[in-house]
Amino acid sequence: MNPQSADPKSPWRILYAVGPGDVVGQYRELAAGKPPPFQIGMSFSKQFVDWCDEAGVETHLVSSHERRDFLQVGPHRVENLPNSALYFGGGIKHHIGTLLYGLRIVAMARRERPTILIVDSGTTHWIVLSLLSLFRIPVIAVLHNCLWPRGFPPARPLDRVLRWLDGIFFRRFAAATVCVSPECERQVRKVAGTTKGPVYQCRVQYRHGFLERAGPVPPHEGRPFRTLFLGRIEESKGVFLILSIAERLEKEMPGQFAWKITGSGSATEELLRQARERKLDGVVEVPGRIADEQGALEVFRWAHAMVVPTTSHFREGLTMSAVEAILAGRPVVVSGAVPVGDVLGRAAIEVETDVPDGFVAAFRRLATDAAYYDECRRATLEVQGQFYDASQGLGAVLGRAIAELNAAGTPASR
Repeated sequence: MNPQSADPKSPWRILYAVGPGDVVGQYRELAAGKPPPFQIGMSFSKQFVDWCDEAGVETHLVSSHERRDFLQVGPHRVENLPNSALYFGGGIKHHIGTLLYGLRIVAMARRERPTILIVDSGTTHWIVLSLLSLFRIPVIAVLHNCLWPRGFPPARPLDRVLRWLDGIFFRRFAAATVCVSPECERQVRKVAGTTKGPVYQCRVQYRHGFLERAGPVPPHEGRPFRTLFLGRIEESKGVFLILSIAERLEKEMPGQFAWKITGSGSATEELLRQARERKLDGVVEVPGRIADEQGALEVFRWAHAMVVPTTSHFREGLTMSAVEAILAGRPVVVSGAVPVGDVLGRAAIEVETDVPDGFVAAFRRLATDAAYYDECRRATLEVQGQFYDASQGLGAVLGRAIAELNAAGTPASR
């Protein structure tokens, strides 16, 4: 049977460990006829459940969200199964917590005997899932993050051991692998040599016509030149680097630049404190999290450009905020740790990771060279189509992977 054309009584059952999002809350809102919490992009889990509905495949989605909860949605079960406190500890405690959570997923798969287990990156150490080969349950790995920050291969002994173990998993146990970017795929192939199963790529998907409603960029000659950061306010995401960039440009060109750091996270209070300490109150604004569609459109409409200064301490896969900049027609300046060059081309301006110099130079040129700014803005139009192409979305790509595993005669199809 090909699950792409399965009937509603399909024997296929899929267990999917989807990461930390509140899947139960999302589907409870949908079941009640309420709009789900606002997201700019299309939910990965919703894309997959939509594919399951079309293919007649039952699924059990398991999230590591902190609130324990579950819900039955038609033939599908959605569940929040929180991590232990160890997972949120530092050093070895985190690794123990990660290992234990993986063992819980393995135990769940052993009980339920799904046709296939799908696991998002960050759920556990990949090698833990090799235990499922004992029960002939194939595993599809979905990498939303790279195995290491681009340009910063593992240096610490523990990290090198973990990447070596990753290589064993992808070389001997992963029935298929789905990556969000070419860099993710390169790293998988680097650690594995030859992968056991095929490797696919997917792209985050967006609603047609939404970000286009942000409208044209503000007039280039208008001042201040306005730059938006959109994402989690965490040190690893480079938010403190933005303060250094803003401080440098304010000294060089007073009153010519303005910055919005939009989002929420554990570093918010410290970011506000440092902004005050550096006397950037009138230059850097921290307005909080975007609550709805209108708020999203307003912040994009405000911006001339966007910035994604992710540091060497975060394993970025393909950051959604860089994609959103492109879909809104805004140039984006990214650190080298953000692997978007293969996907966004000339629309993304890549500079050195962890240091402000390249960012300062890039924003100075964007603000003062109208022809260059217009060239970067027009380049955004060249790469937008892939993010509106449902055939490249996660649901469709996983559907193809599952169908090909079935056609190849995996243990789960017998």
